[in-house]
Amino acid sequence: MKKFTISFLILFTSLLSAQVMQNEEPAALVPPTESKFLSDQIIVQGLYIRTLGNFNEVWSSGTGAYVNYGMYFPDHNTLNFQVGYIDYKLADDLDSLNGSFNVIPLLIGGKYFFSDSRFMPYVSFMNGINIISQTIAFHVEEIFDEEGNLIDEEIHFDESSGDTRLVRYAFQVGLGIMINIVSSLNVDLAVKYNSHFYQHEAMNTG
Repeated sequence: MKKFTISFLILFTSLLSAQVMQNEEPAALVPPTESKFLSDQIIVQGLYIRTLGNFNEVWSSGTGAYVNYGMYFPDHNTLNFQVGYIDYKLADDLDSLNGSFNVIPLLIGGKYFFSDSRFMPYVSFMNGINIISQTIAFHVEEIFDEEGNLIDEEIHFDESSGDTRLVRYAFQVGLGIMINIVSSLNVDLAVKYNSHFYQHEAMNTG
């Protein structure tokens, strides 16, 4: 009886050890978890820009569109390439000037998504160049007092013959949320700050 009991315990222990090893083995072979909702993306965005600062005194707002391609990487990241077209509107009191100001942004950057679910909030950063086409150019004159303190700024329009083009550095930071509607269709809502470095005294921000 003692021999049987010892043999049974050895057999039971061996079976238990084999079962533990069998349960632990597949864990090392489990493939990485695939993304549920995030993948490579093609995004078309309509946009409205409200300008700020001195630039706002000439060009009050802008409308346009972006086309954005995003390459998905693990850990909720995408590498994004973006091109667009933005048309700016003159301030109401300058409509008589009948001018135009258009921008073609060429940007590269990325997004970080906080979750991989049907609702995907994210932060984004893009930078690159803007190709600017304008028929009205202006500069800002800074007026200082005798002690060197800035007391006023005046906008002066430059004489321009026809269409002129500029290339300027630009960057963009934003907060947004992507909402999955069906398997391959998302709605992307975002608020972004743009800086187009039009002039040091009149940066195109909005």
